[in-house]
Amino acid sequence: MTTVNGRPEGTETVTIRNRTPAVRLAVAIPLAIVSVPLLLVYVFNLVWWAPALTGPGPNPCDPAVDGWGACWRPEQRTFWMVAAAVGLPGAFCLTMSLLRLHRARRWWPWPVATAVLLVACAQALNRIP
Repeated sequence: MTTVNGRPEGTETVTIRNRTPAVRLAVAIPLAIVSVPLLLVYVFNLVWWAPALTGPGPNPCDPAVDGWGACWRPEQRTFWMVAAAVGLPGAFCLTMSLLRLHRARRWWPWPVATAVLLVACAQALNRIP
């Protein structure tokens, strides 16, 4: 059967479906290239700032002697917990966006969630020291 214009019916849907995997790969590959090193740096920073969870320790510092950034402050613990609580779901969303590349529906929320969670993790980590 042909349409009013003389073209065969049903050809438009085939060309749209063929572009979808290419778009998904064009989004997922750069996202993975950027996100994996960022997640490694975030894990390193969380391990580096792990003493922020335990408190000031037996020898509290003097800001006049040690400098303002060297002393423990209570908000460091809060930002560490926020960064950990946001970074772990960010890693999960990155994994899901790579695993669900072949799915036909609802793939786009995973890369968006990955980007949002990693930006939130970076903001929390920048406020620890």
